[in-house]
Amino acid sequence: MIDIGKVREIVDEFNKEHGAECEVLSVSDREIVISFKGHICFTCGTYDYFEDLAMRLSEALSKEYVVAEYHHNEDGSYLVTFRPKSEVKERKREVLVMIFDEKGNLSESLRIDLSDLKRTSDEVSRNVSRNNSN
Repeated sequence: MIDIGKVREIVDEFNKEHGAECEVLSVSDREIVISFKGHICFTCGTYDYFEDLAMRLSEALSKEYVVAEYHHNEDGSYLVTFRPKSEVKERKREVLVMIFDEKGNLSESLRIDLSDLKRTSDEVSRNVSRNNSN
């Protein structure tokens, strides 16, 4: 069983270093779920923070953890699930595009699954290659 106290220590160190507001939501043998809040959720390298925490968890827990999935919430926060690398077959990546009106109120949002874009991009590349071969 993973020591939840150790996971909390890792997250506390991460928060201090990055000025983040992350919180441990749950810990089990299969996964660690962390809530990411604060300014780091609004930077262009948000996913890099998830990977950074995965490396820290891996080092401290002597088992390689990866970002298995994440969900971008309407309030800008993220719910991130870390799992041992050996248990993750496909990693889900998505983007939430938020459009605000001139008063700063959320007017629209659009969730894009990047794995769908990758598959579509690969299909287009295959089709272009086939067409260029003719």
